[in-house]
Amino acid sequence: MIRVLIVDDDKLARKGLISIMPWSAHDMIVAGEAANGAKALEFLEQHPVDLMFVDLSMPVMPGIELIQAARKKYPNLRSVVLTFHEEFENVQTTYRLGVLDYISKARMELEDDEQILGRIRQRLLDEFPNMPNPPFVPLASTIHSAEKRVDSQDEEQWRKLKQDWRSLYWLYNDVIFQRLCKQTAESNPPVRRLEGLFVRVISQVETAAQLDTGFWSEVEDIPSAVEWIRRYRQLICSLAAQSTDLTATMICMLKAVLFIREHAAEPLHAEDAAEHVNMSRSYFCQCFKKLTGSTFNDYLRQERIAAAERLLCETNQSVAWVASAVGYGDSKYFSHIFYEQTRLLPSEFRAQFNRGDG
Repeated sequence: MIRVLIVDDDKLARKGLISIMPWSAHDMIVAGEAANGAKALEFLEQHPVDLMFVDLSMPVMPGIELIQAARKKYPNLRSVVLTFHEEFENVQTTYRLGVLDYISKARMELEDDEQILGRIRQRLLDEFPNMPNPPFVPLASTIHSAEKRVDSQDEEQWRKLKQDWRSLYWLYNDVIFQRLCKQTAESNPPVRRLEGLFVRVISQVETAAQLDTGFWSEVEDIPSAVEWIRRYRQLICSLAAQSTDLTATMICMLKAVLFIREHAAEPLHAEDAAEHVNMSRSYFCQCFKKLTGSTFNDYLRQERIAAAERLLCETNQSVAWVASAVGYGDSKYFSHIFYEQTRLLPSEFRAQFNRGDG
């Protein structure tokens, strides 16, 4: 087996890489992990390693220094560089140090994990064709056996699920989040694969929100993974509500969403939400659509109808009362909007719920 060491100061990045990559399918095994270059050198003194995945930007000892030091002491050790940056100078420097590949963390999700490891493994095999340890299996047979294990329909379902989680629309929209959680449970993906996806998603959120929560939870099965992301979502929304820093667009949009929910029953316009997060109306509307996937007016309508659904189920108040409670003075117009959103009139929705069909 090809023994791999993961070196990255970001715990989430390490856990994500370990969880999501199909190591065994490419005759690889993660022998360990380290939070910086110095820790990595200590690990190398005690454990045999064939391949390192190294982040360039780390405290104590940067990735390039680690690769240089390790190459002098362990000539046959090869490395793969991980970074958010793509400066040409860094690329040239790392390749001169004999790295096998250069992977941008920002682009990693666009590549197929099988292809990434297959490419790296082939390059290692090209350098050491007669290497007795690790005992390489021909790449073609590895990929062929992996392909036989993957059902194309399941893989397409997984790609769609991954895309939906990575869009981050669920961060702002309760309906999308609940639906996505349900779809995830029903699709029943491999738990380690889902854990790796959630680690990447959390890292994506924290980069955009300029946060470092250190949030982590052990994942044993699909329900615990979904509960983990649910609690993380609650944490981010809570931090956004308390934050006074409006420099991160994601935080601004989360604060806007919370503002809309709080004032949805009142006369509310995009200008009001924009002012709340200290943005111009036009820029706010542009950012809101990009991050939430909905226009301001569509989002406000969805929030009001969702509130109406709860009131129809939880109270016996009239439709006119419910309409007024969620911000619609005209009950006929409210019924029209409600039907557009649910394909049911408010009275039909309540009757269906009372029958237990909802």
